[in-house]
Amino acid sequence: MTFFQRRKRIGGRRLLLGAVASASLLLAAACSGGAPDATGTGGSSGGGSKVVTDAMKPVTSLDMPTQAFTQPKDKRVLIMPCGSSGQGCVNEANVEKQVAESLGWKVDMADGKLDPTTWNQVVKQAADAGVDGIIAVSADPNLYTEAMAVVKAKNIPFVLTQQPPGPNDVAGIGAYVATDPGPGGKDVADWIKADSGGTANVLVLDFPGFSAVQARAASIVDNLKADCSGCKVKKVDVSVQTMGTSLTPLVTSQLQQDPGITYIWGSDDCCVSFMQQGINVAGKSTDVKLLSMTGYPDQMNQLKSGEMAAELATATPYSAWLAVDSLGRLMTGQQLEKKYWPVPQRIWSTESIGEAPASVFEVGWDTDVDYQPLFKKLWGQP
Repeated sequence: MTFFQRRKRIGGRRLLLGAVASASLLLAAACSGGAPDATGTGGSSGGGSKVVTDAMKPVTSLDMPTQAFTQPKDKRVLIMPCGSSGQGCVNEANVEKQVAESLGWKVDMADGKLDPTTWNQVVKQAADAGVDGIIAVSADPNLYTEAMAVVKAKNIPFVLTQQPPGPNDVAGIGAYVATDPGPGGKDVADWIKADSGGTANVLVLDFPGFSAVQARAASIVDNLKADCSGCKVKKVDVSVQTMGTSLTPLVTSQLQQDPGITYIWGSDDCCVSFMQQGINVAGKSTDVKLLSMTGYPDQMNQLKSGEMAAELATATPYSAWLAVDSLGRLMTGQQLEKKYWPVPQRIWSTESIGEAPASVFEVGWDTDVDYQPLFKKLWGQP
């Protein structure tokens, strides 16, 4: 499991860098709305009632572009995932590459190496070389302002994914494709309330410096306090720069201080193994339900085994198609219907994971909409 050891702050945002294992700290946002329509009582991690909330239902409709246009030909584009060890970034970038190449575009795929210095070098080099468009996957442009100044000056179409708009974002970002942390937090709170029968004791782990993660955590806390009078909720900040050594004992300590904790919101799949170790050390593996988000295949498999209670999964493949659509429109001078396209998410639980298609355990979750033919039709493709 990979985590970041070094932190850099620019424009009020922080990024943590340096890896120790196989996955990366990719803290994205969540999207989807709805209140519970069925309730039940909670149980030990992996057990409990068959709760169904709106956010657990199949995603059968999408907020996607409706205006047809002809995708450009003979374009050269840069696709830059945040880093090769970031599973979420790489999975999305690979789909984007496949779709872009199917359109006849030449794709330069660059490893961002989880390093803003590398991001700056890669983007600036591509911009100076006259690339026709850029997709950055979870690589915050606010951390490479020098390169973005060139992108802006040369009017190069730029699409950012896995990060929603911020009030002080650097100029040059033409479109955003990401989840929305506010509704996602409400969905999680609704599930916890329903699963516990309104009696949850929740520990929310937060990551200072990641605005979308903090917004989602705040949404969970606020919604539980407002809508679950019988619930108890506590938010604790994680020292991300020392997470590899501090997160496990932090979880253990919190469970020892409050043995009544029944749910932990872990914020991102990158950190699940550390939290599970902390739960086990505290002897609470049968008493505490662990929830996370992103929908990595490992965590989707852990829903089957009962090691996880619920997961807020992101439709990463759909995000990739939407990013290519937005980039094509920008490269042809089309007026975008939206500058920010929210990406849907769906909550899966130990009880519902049996309904999931086999693909979620290999590549993660995608929507139930057959959207690929819809995009192709918009693009005038066979």
